[in-house]
Amino acid sequence: MNRFCIVFLICVSNWLMLSAQPRTPAYYTPGKTPVGFESDINQFLKADSANFPPPGAVLFAGSSTIRKWKGLPEDFKGHTIIQRGFGGSNMKALDFYIHNIVLPYKPAIIVVYEGDNDLAAGVSPSAFIAQCDSFIRMVRQKLPETKIYFLSIKPSIAREKLIPIMESTNLALKRNLTRYHNTGFIDVCSQMFDSHGKLRTDIFGPDGLHMNRKGYLLWIAYINKYFGWKQ
Repeated sequence: MNRFCIVFLICVSNWLMLSAQPRTPAYYTPGKTPVGFESDINQFLKADSANFPPPGAVLFAGSSTIRKWKGLPEDFKGHTIIQRGFGGSNMKALDFYIHNIVLPYKPAIIVVYEGDNDLAAGVSPSAFIAQCDSFIRMVRQKLPETKIYFLSIKPSIAREKLIPIMESTNLALKRNLTRYHNTGFIDVCSQMFDSHGKLRTDIFGPDGLHMNRKGYLLWIAYINKYFGWKQ
């Protein structure tokens, strides 16, 4: 075999190996979008181009409550976790970027956290739930077997005045999700109050909005119990 043939075979082999690697679809283009967060999404796409997550994983997607969850990929032993939280996001933004940071991964389970930024910005509970419905429909269209779970909208010290509307929105969302197959509501908020029904202050960081590690540990235990996962 001459040198030309050897070089040709090496090139073909390399091309086949590269083409076999899953890549993020080119739905996202650089520049401004109607919902913002372009830098965050570009960072995810860059990471995906270097090391694309395997199918069948558990995807945690949503706002800064997911983004700031330090240690999330290691917190659920025995499960491959994809962490896709982008700070300040809302349900509208997650719907917009679903073709970038949700559907391409083909996850077995999607865990969504959105809502408190939405309500704080004046989005009505009905509008928020309609956006959750849109998310479910888009996932079902492409990934009919994927299970979808929504974490309850968390109360916080910084947004204490919003707790009543958060509670009513959580109830409405929980009722709404019963209409769907393989979809559920995970009431992590039930772990955030003391025995007297007062919001615990020891589970938040200095800003009074985001949880500290103690708060996340409560969530981890509850989510493990909900799914029947071993801790």
